[in-house]
Amino acid sequence: MVILEQPQLLLLLLLLVAAAAAAATGATAADDELECPSSIFDHAVNSQGAIQFPVFHKKHQCLRPWSVRATQASSTGASGAGKGGGLNNLQEEEITSSSSTKIDVIEDSSINDFLFLMAVSLGKPPVVNLVAIDTGSTLSWVQCQPCAVHCHTQSAKAGPIFDPGRSYTSRRVRCSSVKCGELRYDLRLQQANCMEKEDSCTYSVTYGNGWAYSVGKMVTDTLRIGDSFMDLMFGCSMDVKYSEFEAGIFGFGSSSFSFFEQLAGYPDILSYKAFSYCLPTDETKPGYMILGRYDRAAMDGGYTPLFRSINRPTYSLTMEMLIANGQRLVTSSSEMIVDSGAQRTSLWPSTFALLDKTITQAMSSIGYHRTSRARQESYICYLSEHDYSGWNGTITPFSNWSALPPLEIGFAGGAALALSPRNVFYNDPHRGLCMTFAQNPALRSQILGNRVTRSFGTTFDIQGKQFGFKYAAC
Repeated sequence: MVILEQPQLLLLLLLLVAAAAAAATGATAADDELECPSSIFDHAVNSQGAIQFPVFHKKHQCLRPWSVRATQASSTGASGAGKGGGLNNLQEEEITSSSSTKIDVIEDSSINDFLFLMAVSLGKPPVVNLVAIDTGSTLSWVQCQPCAVHCHTQSAKAGPIFDPGRSYTSRRVRCSSVKCGELRYDLRLQQANCMEKEDSCTYSVTYGNGWAYSVGKMVTDTLRIGDSFMDLMFGCSMDVKYSEFEAGIFGFGSSSFSFFEQLAGYPDILSYKAFSYCLPTDETKPGYMILGRYDRAAMDGGYTPLFRSINRPTYSLTMEMLIANGQRLVTSSSEMIVDSGAQRTSLWPSTFALLDKTITQAMSSIGYHRTSRARQESYICYLSEHDYSGWNGTITPFSNWSALPPLEIGFAGGAALALSPRNVFYNDPHRGLCMTFAQNPALRSQILGNRVTRSFGTTFDIQGKQFGFKYAAC
């Protein structure tokens, strides 16, 4: 997720996608043949010694019994944020009595319709909150009580609003601490970030073009990872503008205070500094999130150098080419930030214009025309000849995916992404057939968004300073 004017394992991971959830159905013969985990969120140690978690499309059959249980459990509690029912009541007993955390899935896109979420167990006694995973930012924060200025609406299924005053392991971060100074520098805060009366370090962060922000004070509290515990510094938001319904955002950026960098400071939990994930597009296939060692030989998409972004505390790659419908559009190298918190891949305006022209020419040959509707200057969308000339308010969904022009992104070192049509295009019920690419002149760097990388295995090998791609990983 892009930070505006400020550069900016886990216990479970789930995928929430934009389509509304269908009603849960009973088990079928096909369901019986599936090998589903006893808990959707049980973690396991894989053959490389890394901690691995499953990631499921929200319509995957393994989720059906869990979504029913979660829906029934949450319906017995209050619907307001921070009240009974929802996520935390489902596993409060399990967290305190079991050697591993087991949390039921809630199949509900009303929490967030495009980001990938994980649950974190914070404080003692523990509070479980669903938070968004964001490799495009570095600060981690959750909404906290008391909410001094403004709270966003937090789904009961995302857990109760965290109250540091009720955790006996919660501590404030002092204004004079080294951590507070690093925070001020990396977030490029213009003023002293301190509440002097209580000697509390404060933060402020703004996302995208100002669509979201969070302001609050920093705390340190206990985070549970499996059977291990660590101290985590994160923000307690006292004023937030946010249109989604999870508890907050956890940054995986390059600053020392990002969630992953803090986790890497515990070698007994994380033996190798790397994380990998695959975000599924096919509802029948599970994805994964791996923290630690990975299978190096499996990266059939190749490796490219991974480096700290020039203008932000995130991680970047060097894009060297963009080939659309057989035409090479990019001939010079440029930085591209890998951002799991962004849906779209954002390009420089000049590159976007070339892509627009090339794809539009190719689409005209199959009877599709560039539409000027809705944000035409930023997005690329097409309508069929029938819908374009005889617009009646209804768009015919595109289905001939094999007829679409191919696209490939190349990176330094020879790594390449030959994208499938569904990584490049999607049906939008309001705009037609749209591309997953956009332009944003305000950005200092190009962005590799999560739609383009879905179904690819992606590895941030921080220790080895390389980034790997694996085709058809999930």
